Amino acid sequence: MAIKRTKSQMPIDTGEWLDSPRINNLSYDLRGIWLTMLCYMWESPTRGIMAKANGKPYTQDQIIRLLDIDPLALSILLENGLLAKNDKGAYYSPDMVHRERVSKARRTAGRKGGEVMKDKILNPKIEETPPTIVEPPPTPAATPQKPALFKEDEVPETPPELSPEQKAKAEKKKKYKYAEFVTLTKDEYAKLCTEHTEEAVRRMIEILDNYKGQSGKRYKSDYRAILNWVVDRYNDEQLRYGIRPTTNATTAKSAGGFGTVAPYATGANPTATGASPQSGDAPEKGYSERF
Repeated sequence: MAIKRTKSQMPIDTGEWLDSPRINNLSYDLRGIWLTMLCYMWESPTRGIMAKANGKPYTQDQIIRLLDIDPLALSILLENGLLAKNDKGAYYSPDMVHRERVSKARRTAGRKGGEVMKDKILNPKIEETPPTIVEPPPTPAATPQKPALFKEDEVPETPPELSPEQKAKAEKKKKYKYAEFVTLTKDEYAKLCTEHTEEAVRRMIEILDNYKGQSGKRYKSDYRAILNWVVDRYNDEQLRYGIRPTTNATTAKSAGGFGTVAPYATGANPTATGASPQSGDAPEKGYSERF
């Protein structure tokens, strides 16, 4: 047969008990004294206060006799802040009094909430909703019809052809594929070839095509992309391998005309036709040897 419990179970904060410096600084004897006092305060009519069954607080002498302890033990517990003494001379645990106050407030709030919910369940309020008046939808106003550009019997069967100016304008904006991912108009390609050589432009298109194919990036204008960064990438590539960037620079001919300057293939300075180094002069170093 199970023994009927006469006293309630007291919860204990193990984290506070094991980790708090206030308790760890106490001797094991004082810890036992404090735990015993907590049990008395838990069973007290006013939870948290060291009081008798009739509600009257224990005096200091009564506590010393009840627990058979040294008066110094109470002084140490008071200094540690575990035990406190109010203005009426009653000894109490501030932590237990605070937790009991919070628990009581929660019980009261829960009880009130339960009563409200119980009343709603047992006595549901039936709200009378006024009848909804459905108004007929407004009649849409007749929109005036715009006069037709052509009469039904005057509509031409085939659209008119573009004028030569319109065709030229459309052709000027038309883009062609110079690589799988690069498109340019004829004018854009011609401008690039004018500023650079056609061979250089082909390499620039190849650089942009490889980049777009690998990255998946798209440009609104491939022509602008070439001007923005591909030209610099191409020039860096030429300088890195000892090749001067190719441009359509011109130089004067002996007859007064202009000719195209050929790019240096290896970075070495060209010599005039038929000229040879003077005797005793060392041959000039190439571009790669100078650096």
